[in-house]
Amino acid sequence: MGEMRRLLPLVLLLAFAGCSRKGDAMAPLIGITHPRSGAISEGQKVTVEGYAFDDAGVSSVRVGGQEVLPAADKGRRLVQFRFLVEARKGGQVELDLEARDTGGQVRRLKLPLTLDTARPRLVIERVELTEDRLLRIVGKATDDVEVDRVVVKYGNTFSRLPLPRGKEVSFMIQVPASAAKVIAVDAVGQRVERIAKP
Repeated sequence: MGEMRRLLPLVLLLAFAGCSRKGDAMAPLIGITHPRSGAISEGQKVTVEGYAFDDAGVSSVRVGGQEVLPAADKGRRLVQFRFLVEARKGGQVELDLEARDTGGQVRRLKLPLTLDTARPRLVIERVELTEDRLLRIVGKATDDVEVDRVVVKYGNTFSRLPLPRGKEVSFMIQVPASAAKVIAVDAVGQRVERIAKP
């Protein structure tokens, strides 16, 4: 009887392990890490990067029916994949992703990519010298998809503004200079710049 009590936790553990393996009702999870905004420019070749995860192991990742998972990674629980996309025309492209686990369960995902053909817009609304001889610049950058960053250049100094990314970004800059250049860059690297002076 004592021997049976000692083995009972081990028997229950094995039973629960068997149940969890049989009860794998989840298809793999799929995530895209790049491009972050889902935007690419026309004619640009972009490497799309992502991952798939499954408790039982991932056996396949396909894009448009083509396998993109390296053979050495098949069967692993967490896998990374990458593939190349070329934007041929403006508008929106939708890619079909499919991840399959070792038990045959499949997760499908539609990945929309926006083909961003327009540069960001940059408006300098006000430029003035402060009492302590700083150049104050007030303005706004906008983009159809996303403004990635706004940078100010004065003399030999480049300074990226600590702004959130978004379709519309407002800013106020103060720099120790009599003139400066403001640069706005969108999610696919297209840029526009303006000279600011009082």
